[in-house]
Amino acid sequence: MDLKHNGFPVPSDYFGVLWALSGIKDLLILEHGSTGTCNYNAFNYMIMNRQSPKGKLFSSGMDEDDVVMGRDKKIKEAIVELDRKYHPEMIALVATGVTSVIGLDLQGIIEEIQPTINARMLSFPSGGFAGDYTIGIREVFGTLARDIAEDCTKKVRSNDAPSWTKPSTVNIIGPTIDSFNIISDLAELERMLGLMGIRVNTVFTCNTDVDAIKNMACASLNLVTRDIGLEAAAILKERFGTPYYYGLPFGVKGSIDWMKDIASILGISLDKGMVRAELEKYGFSILELVNFLQNIDHLRAAISCPFDYSSGLAAMMRDEWGINPSLIVLPASPIGPQRLNREANFGLGKDVRLLIEPDSWTLQDAISSMNPHIVFGNSYDLQISRNVPIRIHAAFPAFDHIYRYDGTPFVGLRGHAYLTQTIVNLLNQNPEVFRN
Repeated sequence: MDLKHNGFPVPSDYFGVLWALSGIKDLLILEHGSTGTCNYNAFNYMIMNRQSPKGKLFSSGMDEDDVVMGRDKKIKEAIVELDRKYHPEMIALVATGVTSVIGLDLQGIIEEIQPTINARMLSFPSGGFAGDYTIGIREVFGTLARDIAEDCTKKVRSNDAPSWTKPSTVNIIGPTIDSFNIISDLAELERMLGLMGIRVNTVFTCNTDVDAIKNMACASLNLVTRDIGLEAAAILKERFGTPYYYGLPFGVKGSIDWMKDIASILGISLDKGMVRAELEKYGFSILELVNFLQNIDHLRAAISCPFDYSSGLAAMMRDEWGINPSLIVLPASPIGPQRLNREANFGLGKDVRLLIEPDSWTLQDAISSMNPHIVFGNSYDLQISRNVPIRIHAAFPAFDHIYRYDGTPFVGLRGHAYLTQTIVNLLNQNPEVFRN
């Protein structure tokens, strides 16, 4: 048996659905399952990244008789009670494993109850049997983009100057409450966009509401920060013609390129004075901070993060620090065509190992055999890497690491400055790495 402290089972699509829905402020989640499942998930939110959506998650309270008889009375009563008591804009019915096994028709329940309540209802029936968490997040994203987003051109014009009249407005598509360091990373993305005069319409879905989702088509551009969001962006482009740009800014070069690309798409002239001021403040190199006697080009590094973080960190380490990662570990296969091209995605040579969804023993053996100086990863990765001198939290789950403060980004120009300062401080605290 694979012990918990040695391995992290990949969450199912059921959890992905919950995570993607939990950031929508005026939406309530009604699980059709036992109260124990609901209580566990409420605790899971806190363990995940110290975010606990209060008054968000409810249970129909199924018992053994309900399962055996296939009863739907409790969920119907719960729907009516939530609608009358809390007046949400939307109620999402989410199947648990037992709901899926007995084959309860959630969509049929919606068709019966919808005319009697005010809240809009959606159903997510897979219950954890469709695959990993990425499938659940994509299911929610696709449903919202396809069924909830509305055409802004049909809205009545007013003197309030709605966002569709402003060309420099974007949606950020990808972050959910399972995203690592999302508070700081979003703050930096919005700061950099603000420097270009670009306003964020909404963040889909870790910080949004139903009305903002309806108005997503009002934005001029969709910025996709995770491969999980590509499908939703494609749906919005097909429905409304909204272009999208995919990528996260890591390091100085990556951040400047990101700003240039977005400015070009939106027809904005990038202020050279602003760029120069940003580089003077945040663009310092690692060589400016280390002692000239300290050698770092021999350092071996491992990165164990989702694709978008792994590829961005690998590029920054290689281009900004002169450190070529020796091991890249992805918790799930990247989404999209030709996404596993080692050279195109990571700039990796043949001597660099790439692991996708490894079991804990394979990962432990890989780390032990390469004997790295630096590991970026989740709490389980860092436990496996106890003997590695420099260990940096960079992925979910991070049950022993809090990241609620908004001033520690990994992305953008401030992210480059923060990570460069952090790595130099850790190197100085472990002087033996300079001699290896």
